[in-house]
Formats: sequence, C-alpha cells, structure tokens
Amino acid sequence: MKNNYNLLLFLCFSMFLLHLNYLFVDIMEARNFVTAREMVDDGNWLFTTMNGEPRYQKPPLPTWLSAGMGAIFGTNSVWALRFPAALACVGLILVFYRFVKKETQNINLALTIGLILTTTYLVLFVGKRATWDIFCYSFTLMGVYFFYRTFQSEKNNFLQFTLAGIFLGLSILSKGPTGFYVIAAPFFLAYWIAYGFPKIKWAGWIWMGILTAIVGFSWYGYVFLFDKETLIHTLEVESTARTNREVKPFSRYFSFPVQMGVWAVFALISLAFPYVKRKVELPKSYSFFFWWTLICFVLLSLIPSKKERYLFPLMIPLAATTGFYLYYLMQNQDWKKWEKILVKFSFGLIGLIAISVPVILFAIFKVEWGIYAILFSVSGILVGIYLMREVFKNFNLRNAFLGTVVFVALAMFFGIPVIDGLFNSNPHHHSILTKKEEIETSGLKLYGFDAYSPEIMFKYGNTIPEIYPDKPETYPKESDFFLISSDNEPIESIINQLKNLGFTAKFIEKFDDNEEKPGTKNHVDRKRMFLFKVNKN
Repeated sequence: MKNNYNLLLFLCFSMFLLHLNYLFVDIMEARNFVTAREMVDDGNWLFTTMNGEPRYQKPPLPTWLSAGMGAIFGTNSVWALRFPAALACVGLILVFYRFVKKETQNINLALTIGLILTTTYLVLFVGKRATWDIFCYSFTLMGVYFFYRTFQSEKNNFLQFTLAGIFLGLSILSKGPTGFYVIAAPFFLAYWIAYGFPKIKWAGWIWMGILTAIVGFSWYGYVFLFDKETLIHTLEVESTARTNREVKPFSRYFSFPVQMGVWAVFALISLAFPYVKRKVELPKSYSFFFWWTLICFVLLSLIPSKKERYLFPLMIPLAATTGFYLYYLMQNQDWKKWEKILVKFSFGLIGLIAISVPVILFAIFKVEWGIYAILFSVSGILVGIYLMREVFKNFNLRNAFLGTVVFVALAMFFGIPVIDGLFNSNPHHHSILTKKEEIETSGLKLYGFDAYSPEIMFKYGNTIPEIYPDKPETYPKESDFFLISSDNEPIESIINQLKNLGFTAKFIEKFDDNEEKPGTKNHVDRKRMFLFKVNKN
C-alpha cells in the first residue's frame, strides 16, 4: 500500500508542480494575481481589489494563498503564484485515492483510478492554472470524504464532522456554493441511491453545518458589515452574468468523455451501466460512482453558462467508473470480441501518436530543435514502441495501461516547454513593458481608458487606474499623464473622446501583448492597446 501511494504521490508532484512558470497567464489567473499583488502591496486582504477597484465577485481564499506565496517569492513570480493551485490539485487526487480505497477496500483498484484521474486531460489543464475552481473542488472533495467516513460509524465521530465542516467551509470561501452543487450534492444523492439514506447523526450533522457556515461565510459577513452596498451590487451583477454569459444548450456537454483525454473511449464504455455492473468485482461501489457521474452531468447541464473547464467535477467520479471497467479488463480475459478490438484500437492509437511525436513537432508544427523537443521525441518513440509491443504482440493490458500513464507524464514533463514555445508565436508581439521604464522615469502616471485587460494589468506590475467618462471623480488630478486605450476604435476617435472630457492626447505607440499569433483562439482584442501622452486643456 505504501509503495502504491508513493508512486501516485511522485507522479502528482512531477506532473503538477514542475514547469509552473511555462504557459502564459490567462484572464482568470490574471484577475487572481492582480488581486493577490494588491493584497501584498496595498494591504487589501479583506476588502479585495483588482486594479484599485473593489473585487468582490469571488471569495478571497485562493487569492490569499497566491498572495502568501507572492509575499515570499515576489508577486511577479508566476510559478509561485500558481503553486497553491497545483498543490490543491495534488491534494484532490490523493484524497480521491483514499476515498476509493476506503469505499472498495481494494488498493490496486484505487491506484488504477488515481492514475486515471491524474492523467485525465481536463484535470491536467485545470490543475496547471491558478483559478478559483480547483481550490473549490479540492476543498469540497476533502469535506465530502470526511463526511462520507461518518456514514460508516455508528457513533458521532466529531473529529470527522469537524474536518468535514472546515473543508466544506473552505470550499465556500473559495468559490461560494459551487462545490456543493457540482460535487457534494451529486455525491450524497448517488450514495442514497446506491446504499440508502445514511443514518442521521443529528449532533454531528448540526455541528458540521455550523462550522461550514462560520468558515464559509466569514468573509462575506465581514464585508457585508463594512461595505454592504458594494458587495450586494457586485453579487447582483455576478449573478446576472452567470445566467447570460456563455449560454449553451443542454446538449453542449454530451461530448464530456472527450475531456478524459487518453481514457475517453474507456470512459464512454464504462457508462454502459447494465453491462459493466455485471462484470465488475464490486457492483455496489461501481453503481455509487455511476450515479454520482450521471447526477453531476445533469446538474452541470442545467446551468445555462457552459464551458469545458466547468466539467472538471464530472471527471472525478468518471475516473472511478473508467477505473472499474479498465480494472475488470486487466483482471480478466473473458472479453467480448468487440472489447479486444476496443483495447487494440485505443492503446494502439496512443502508441501511434507517441511514435509520431517527432513528425508532429518538427514536420507539422515546425518546432525548433531544442533539448525538450528532442527528449520528447525520443521518449515518445520509445514509449510508442513499447505500447505497440504490449498491445499487439504480448496483449498485456496492464503494461499498456502503465505505458500510457508514463507517456502522459513524459508529455507533461518534456512537452509543456515545447507547447509554451508554440503558444508564443505572435510575430507582431510588442509589449507595453517595453515602455514601462520610460513611463516610470518620466514621473508621470499611467491611466487606462476603455482598457480592461487583467493580463496587461498583471504584466505591468502596477495599478493602472481607469478613467470613466461618466464619473468625473475618476479623472486624473495630474496635468500630464500617460494613457492606454483599447484599439477597438480608431486613434482619432479616442483622441476626440478625450477632447470632450477636457484632455489633449498625442498618440505615441501601438502595443500587442498577445502571445499567440492573429487568428488563433487566444489572440484577443483586450491585449492590444494604444499609448497616448495626455495633457489637461
């Protein structure tokens, strides 16, 4: 058991805690990082701000953790700011491993499921980014795990209830009640269906509820007492945005098994409930995780706003159902003919992709020859050959499974720096940072005018106060200052708007802080800015 746990621990740390300085900071991270910087620089730990303005849209726990690392290693250190989120993802995986081990009493099955969850595409994608989501999901799962353990005891175990209450409270302090809706509720309903309603231990349940409320709503309560109007207005705007932003139909999530990455085919088959239930060693446990997956999918689909990363909570129980099915295949040889074809196709395709890494990198994407690209290519060829041998010659599914895990791990270790190079492909990249020293040396302050860009706010490293035309109190008191504005409008139009506000503006330069080249998904308007020097009339 100890060796299994150490293997999973090593894999998690090597995949999630390395290369945190690669991949550019996205908008979700930038918001968190700017708020973290202002916590450290301005002391705004409770009345959180972003670019000097109140930022109450999300609770502050994830930002506190990033700010703590920033205070030690510097608020411009991307790896330091991302470290807490990566650690939270590792914690989620390790807790789920223990959860499955407790549920099934099968260490090897728990390890199989833990390895699947660790190498799932969406888990890797979210776990390498410092968003609020991963903290919320991790703390919720920890709370659910300790709550689940109370079901198996006849007496009130107040330590378990206390831990459950604290972690569930921390999940609220990370992203409100989201974790309850997408993890806790599906877990509880699935347990009810599979095992019956758990015996209520009133004292423990009430104590857990009180702790959850105290921890979870402590920040909300404090801000409500001292900045009520701003908090209420912010929550109203955020609530409206959640129902109107990224609205997609119910069918949007039907392709959810694809988010499992290399395990997608097995994940889909694992949801064939009547068939798989008859085959697996622990049908009750499989049923529990199946209903958890199904209920989570339904609840997620009911939310109007839909994005791929919102499917992360679904990957947790889906990794379990996938693990049950793969473990059955590894333990038995009485497969159907279509299952043999399925195994050969799935692992053979992964082996083919691994062997093709050099072609994909150097022939298709024209990657420059470098140490990481070469090591990724060589390791891909070796693992691909190994997979092909184990699938088509030895037909050893266990070795093919482990070979796939190794391939994903090597892809993360050698591939992330290569992917980072591909992302930084904008030939017109010209950052505002090239003018920062000149601006600061001049003694003039930099302002924004229609310049909302959390990524640029983070890169610049200082607050860039925004000028709002309908709010004279936001107009600069200085007679001379620099100003950036989005390039969504012609230069002359911006100069005329500023003129109407009583300012004379002179265009200086255009900047493009997009890392990716034009025409790609992540090349966005908000990263392109005009710089002006402005005087009061």
